[in-house]
Amino acid sequence: MIQQNWPKVAVFGAGAIGCYFGGMLARAGRDVTLIGRRGHVEAINAQGLHFKSMDFEQLIRVRASVDPAAVGNAQLVLFCVKSSDTETAAASIAPHLAPDTVLLSLQNGVDNIERIRAQLRNEAL
Repeated sequence: MIQQNWPKVAVFGAGAIGCYFGGMLARAGRDVTLIGRRGHVEAINAQGLHFKSMDFEQLIRVRASVDPAAVGNAQLVLFCVKSSDTETAAASIAPHLAPDTVLLSLQNGVDNIERIRAQLRNEAL
């Protein structure tokens, strides 16, 4: 069951890190959309997200898309792309973000926030 009192979340970069955080949020009943590469997205949409940890193994149903515009309904975007893709990825979602959407970078690297902020007007942490 999706809990409506929590912000809608988009995870841009549905690789290992993005799927971990997005999967845990979806498992907790949050409204989550994963955005990633075609092959991964097709598998998630067809079969769900197979989530295996030390504590549990579960198939999690979550929306997934290849379209950067899928961030449009989110109030929170978890930004999980590789550092080398930061500028391109941020620029691709910038026109689709609502003015009050917050972007949270969950990337490795020391200057990603500055590189993200150069591409969009939203709050980036």
